[in-house]
Amino acid sequence: MYNRVSGAEHSRVSGAERPEASSTVSSSLRPPSGARDLLPREVQRREKLEAQLTQVFRRYGYQRIITPTLERLETLLAGGSIRAESVLQLRDGEGTMLGLRPELTASIVRAAATRLAGGPLPLRLYYHGSVFRNSRREEGSYSSQEFFQSGVELIGAGGWLADAEILLLLADCIRSIGISSCVNGTEAAWTLLLGDVSLTESLLSAVAPTAQAAVRRAIAQLDYVYLESAPLPEAARQIGLQILGLRGQPGSVLSDLAQLPVPPERLRDLRQLCQVLEEHGVRVVLDLSLLQTLAYYTGIVFQAVASGEVIALGGRYDRLYALYSPQQASRAGGGTESSQPGIGFTLLPDTLLRLLPPDPQTEEMGCKRLVVPLVPAGIPAALALAARWRESEAVELELLDRAPEEIEAYARQCRIPEIAWVQADGSYHITHPG
Repeated sequence: MYNRVSGAEHSRVSGAERPEASSTVSSSLRPPSGARDLLPREVQRREKLEAQLTQVFRRYGYQRIITPTLERLETLLAGGSIRAESVLQLRDGEGTMLGLRPELTASIVRAAATRLAGGPLPLRLYYHGSVFRNSRREEGSYSSQEFFQSGVELIGAGGWLADAEILLLLADCIRSIGISSCVNGTEAAWTLLLGDVSLTESLLSAVAPTAQAAVRRAIAQLDYVYLESAPLPEAARQIGLQILGLRGQPGSVLSDLAQLPVPPERLRDLRQLCQVLEEHGVRVVLDLSLLQTLAYYTGIVFQAVASGEVIALGGRYDRLYALYSPQQASRAGGGTESSQPGIGFTLLPDTLLRLLPPDPQTEEMGCKRLVVPLVPAGIPAALALAARWRESEAVELELLDRAPEEIEAYARQCRIPEIAWVQADGSYHITHPG
């Protein structure tokens, strides 16, 4: 999906952790371009974020699914919706082309259409995982990148009420991690950009086929200058500019859409959806120019934006399931029973962690005590003491036979608040190195 607001991927470094190795270090000792090590404190922040999101997902009845990082290439391309050059590819020993997943929706829908086929519907599934992409540089070459994603897929439920569940779930996820939305007219910390592919495509259907690609690209990139100056048929130019103008407060945009040749039932559903979102305090900007490069979207599409950056995105994909259905694969044309509607979203943890302030509770998640046997005879007592304390908190055991001043320096560096010095008879005393 084309992001209307962009941001680079960053990681926060704390404590004694160091940033990625400098360019003076041999390239063989660094992760490949686009990948990075996650050090313990960053992992703690990420785990806490995932736990917060998981709690919200489960409150809505979603269950976790884990699909392979490596899939058959044809699965990942989703019937041509994803460009092959964006996938990191390799070949197995039998010559089958494989790829590292560039997103998780296709893999999850494949699992739903095969492993979970015939089960109760709708399917409510959530995930946390890595995705890998080849990104095209300006000079034309490609660089690989790894991202983390957390999200949900709702499969087997169509209609505006299913759309509302997904968007309200997204809003609850964002609120749960400390980003609020607009309430009673106050300034929003995040905004939902909401479009509808079916309505936009309905308007674009009047554009001459030879001009459709150019107009669609200009709309996706918000390129008013191109639409106004390019040698396009005048009708195509006006339709493109009209779509770019369908962006703003839902009431105003819906009124404008009511005067245009669009399916009335889709307009009715979108109006109901916007009303529910408003009632739940979600600030919505309706944007019919919101298009994306993933061609499998068929209904609403959306982005959540905070501090000028996209923090989540998703949409409805009612034709994707049929691509992976065994019934569809076994006969030409398929059948209605081989298709199920679907909708989902992905949150972008890398961006969220960059926007969220450091959490003091995360800083305190490390070891609470360091147990030090002062003499070899005190080791059994030290082991027993550490085992007892570990029932309720994190405890380290001194292993390196260091001098007391070295042990205290270590504890300060690792932010361990207490040291237990254990005597041979099992008695001990506590010091605070801070």
